[in-house]
Parts: sequence; C-alpha cells; structure tokens
Amino acid sequence: MTYRQAYLTASEQFTASPAAQQTPELDARVLLAHAAGLSSASLFARWSETLPEPVHLVYQECLRRRLLGEPVAWIVGVKEFWGRDFSVGPGVLVPRPDTECLVGAALEVGAGPRVIDVCTGSGCVGITLALELSSAVEVWAADISSDALRYARQNAARWPGPKSTARVVSSDLLENAPGPWNLVVSNPPYLTPHETADRKTDGWLEPELALDGGGNDGLDLIRRLAVQAQSHLAGGGWLLIEAADAQADAVAQILGTVGLKKTRTWCDLAGQRRVTGAQQA
Repeated sequence: MTYRQAYLTASEQFTASPAAQQTPELDARVLLAHAAGLSSASLFARWSETLPEPVHLVYQECLRRRLLGEPVAWIVGVKEFWGRDFSVGPGVLVPRPDTECLVGAALEVGAGPRVIDVCTGSGCVGITLALELSSAVEVWAADISSDALRYARQNAARWPGPKSTARVVSSDLLENAPGPWNLVVSNPPYLTPHETADRKTDGWLEPELALDGGGNDGLDLIRRLAVQAQSHLAGGGWLLIEAADAQADAVAQILGTVGLKKTRTWCDLAGQRRVTGAQQA
C-alpha cells in the first residue's frame, strides 16, 4: 500500500462515518502526516512510495480513534491558534479559529495592567494575550476543570510572555480571581442542553462542562459571569464574551442589565457576530 492509497482508504472510511465525516480528506491527510512524522509537503513528495509497516500501524490507531469521534487535534496532540501550537487532548475543548475573534477584540479595546481569561480551557486565549498585549503585566487564565488546567499549565510553560507568563488558576468563573481587572475575556460554554445532547449523539467527545452553558438558552453561565465581572472590573475595564451569532442580542442585554455600558459586537471572518463586549463606567 502506498501513502496515497492509505490516504484514499482513510478518506472513504471517514466519509462513511457520522463521527468523522465533517472534513474527511483533510483529517486523513493530517493524521497520515502525523503518523509518518512528515510535513504536508514531505508527505506529498512520498505519495507513490510504499507505506512502511510501522507507519501503517500508527496510522491505523489514529484512524481508529478518529472513527470513535476523537478530534484530530486530540490525536496529534496540538492545535494551532493565533500562529502558535497549543497542547490539547482528552478532557479539553479544542481551540476553534472563530475564537481568534475574541483575541482580536481584546487587542482592539486594549487593556490595563491586569487581564484574566475565564473558562480558559487549553489557555490559548489568555496565553496569546500575555504575548500580544503590550499593556498587560499580569495575565491570569482560570478554569474549573482539572483536565483543562493541566493543559493550560503546559501551554503557559511552553509560551512564556515577554513581561509575565500567564498565571493559571483554578476558579469557578471569577470566584478565586480577585479584581480589579482591566480586561475580562471569556469563551464560556454557551450551547443549550439540547444542543449539547445533539453533539453527543453526533459523536462529540469534548467535555460537556466545556459545551453546556445552562438554561433553555445556554446563557446561564454568561449571566453569572456578567454579575461577577461587574463587581470585579476596574473603571473603564472591558468584559468580552464569545457566543453564537443568534445569542448576541441576548448577551448584550445581559451586559446592560448588570450595569455595563458601551456595548459592542465583533464579527468573525464568516461575518457572524462572535464577540459581545461592554465597559465598566
């Protein structure tokens, strides 16, 4: 079997599998390159060569895990975010490209010296801000999940900031993160319980804790965060929250209800309203 034949066989398997049919060709190629220890360019250069048996065995194990619904990023162990590789694996949400909109919004509003990323997951947002925000001298990354915190700590050690490495802390939202904060950012769970159940039925293995935002509209966690943030933000500080496009108006109303001002929204590259923010008076 050649590299090309192995790739085509895997693509067909993924296409036929409900748990792996979203991007079958891309997944088959990424996993083959990972199994062979090759870059994409080197992989294509060997397209007609015979696949070595050790590589074939590793590839088969990768395919087995993907067909069970594991994200490709978990299998290869990393996911790129804002041009950097972040360690990920079972128990932590895989960073999405859309979440880069949250970083972009944070860079646009700027920040004072104290910044916190709530529901940090792998730490990709908080760590990126520690590296990109010139005004930030203290950046925290908070999560309640022990699995997420383990990956966030690995990534913080991997990507130390020029002024301060992101401090990873265990906290239920802002409960263990005393203010005042100049910037609070969060990509919290915001699926409804029904949407979460649908994802599980479709084979998603990412933790429910990172998906279900609670309440019929998926916004209960955001409501809690907004109340906490209002009392933890310094004057002029910003709260920025990622959610779905259909939730943007409701999130803006939540922020206004707790007394935050100057509500704004930011769209992702697909034109979807992705981030909603508001400022402390």
